[in-house]
Amino acid sequence: MQLRDIARRLPADIWTLFEPLLPPVVYRGSGRRPATNQACLHGILFVLVSGIGWDLVPLGFPCGKTLKKRLKLWLKRDCFLQAWTQMAQQYEQLRGINWDKVLVDGSKKPAKKGGEDTGPSPVDRSKCGSGIHLATEEHGLPLGVVVTPAGANDGVQTQKVLEAMVLQPPPPEKPVPVSDPRDLPRARADGAYGNKPTQQRAQAAGFRMLAPKRGQTRQPGVGKVRNAVERGHAFLAQFGRIARRLDRSSRLYVGWIQLAASLIFLRAKAHGFFAQPCSQVDVCLYG
Repeated sequence: MQLRDIARRLPADIWTLFEPLLPPVVYRGSGRRPATNQACLHGILFVLVSGIGWDLVPLGFPCGKTLKKRLKLWLKRDCFLQAWTQMAQQYEQLRGINWDKVLVDGSKKPAKKGGEDTGPSPVDRSKCGSGIHLATEEHGLPLGVVVTPAGANDGVQTQKVLEAMVLQPPPPEKPVPVSDPRDLPRARADGAYGNKPTQQRAQAAGFRMLAPKRGQTRQPGVGKVRNAVERGHAFLAQFGRIARRLDRSSRLYVGWIQLAASLIFLRAKAHGFFAQPCSQVDVCLYG
């Protein structure tokens, strides 16, 4: 399932996932019939993949105003978040998630129009941008996301990102009055998350943070584990509407990320990754 194919026509797998989640369109018998959910979903996916503005939606799709109105309605009902959660649950049931290899990292995206949760980017000559703080499993599939101004510290968002994951680790079989932090599931990150306050934030979210502290020698082989979260950011950057933020509303931008996350899981499933051994991860996800 290639992104260009999603933009050209609506695959049956995508429509099967979203059809029961989208509210039905009611025609009251007067005036012009409203656009169908299927046509609007295809148009929204085209905007997500291509990154074009609402005024540039080509003929053959409902107009940009209709698509934007339908998108806001679906976001109000958390349709994309429900789809993302369903795909993540299905992935956990069929393949399983290693909760000792949850990965966290942040990435900066340009936001030339400004808006909510935007600010000077420290990696783009202080131009306006947003930060995407992402939590993934060990193969780069997204589990949680938080959007902040570009200048926000990555470590400060640790608890928010871990608590925003659509799936959480299973509770212990035998509850104990005082839990040992060494028994918590492990989250892994780079040196920006190695300070003590960040470790406390991770522990408040139910995780033990494993990150190199300042001055600590880098352990060999750690990069092979942490590069999965970079892969997760690369998956999101393939969608034009995420790579460049055009929406002033932070809720709309988060909605695009939720929709893209559900598509990432769908693409992984279409390539057989849900049932493949770990050695075939690259083949399955990249096709």
